[in-house]
Amino acid sequence: MSDKIYVQSNEADGNRVLAFRRDGDGSLTQIGSFTTGGAGSGTPHLQSQGSVVLAGGGSHLLVVNAGSGQLSVFATGEDELRLLQTTLSGGGAPKSVTEHSGLVYVLNTEGPSLSGLRLSDEGLEPVVDSMRALPDGSDPAQIGFTPDGTGIVVTNRGTDSIALYPVDDSGQLGEPVEQPSSGPTPYGFAFRNDGTLVVTEAFGAQEGKAAASSYLVRNGAITPVSGSVGNGRSEICWAVVTKDGRYAFTRTSPTVQYPATRSAKTAV
Repeated sequence: MSDKIYVQSNEADGNRVLAFRRDGDGSLTQIGSFTTGGAGSGTPHLQSQGSVVLAGGGSHLLVVNAGSGQLSVFATGEDELRLLQTTLSGGGAPKSVTEHSGLVYVLNTEGPSLSGLRLSDEGLEPVVDSMRALPDGSDPAQIGFTPDGTGIVVTNRGTDSIALYPVDDSGQLGEPVEQPSSGPTPYGFAFRNDGTLVVTEAFGAQEGKAAASSYLVRNGAITPVSGSVGNGRSEICWAVVTKDGRYAFTRTSPTVQYPATRSAKTAV
């Protein structure tokens, strides 16, 4: 049994995707390095969840290029990636992307905005009039479709809020519903299949204050379930929910003094 893991290098002089094979015992073997045709921001890691995303049921890989304002599309293979296209993301410094049933939305963080595209076997085409500007000072962190594809969630660190945008059949976004975050600096998030949303909270990088909260996203509304649940760590950034929906794992930033390889486990 094996699986694939993809990460991006975020190099300013030429972004790359690093591909690894994960075997049944959890060990990783690098199987390739693939240029995206764009540029990263040049930082040691891109501070956003969702910058590398499998799409089309796993047939494609989407990668943001924060330094060149582009989005790359790869066709996935057994031990290789084939670059299909590198195209403009519709804004500056794209840092997160999401896809559902061929509809793609990318989060641009300079002059913050959301832009829509359609994915096909040939690559991406813009959705006409899909660009949605975000408020100045929102400092968005991540974008993601709800499990049923009827909405898009964006976490806004600058305003300590979570926005839910309805998505209509044409791929256009409606007016957002804003939910105040249970804790400050909402960052990365992950969904359970029933619409439960787990959001990490960085608490403005206060030492030992990292936390996570959960919400139910259903029928165009965001309802808090659990308030901030602290884990005693700092600058929590990313979240993932196990396939059975029983657990959420969160990860701290590698820039803090705590070991970056440790994770906190929280029941959902």
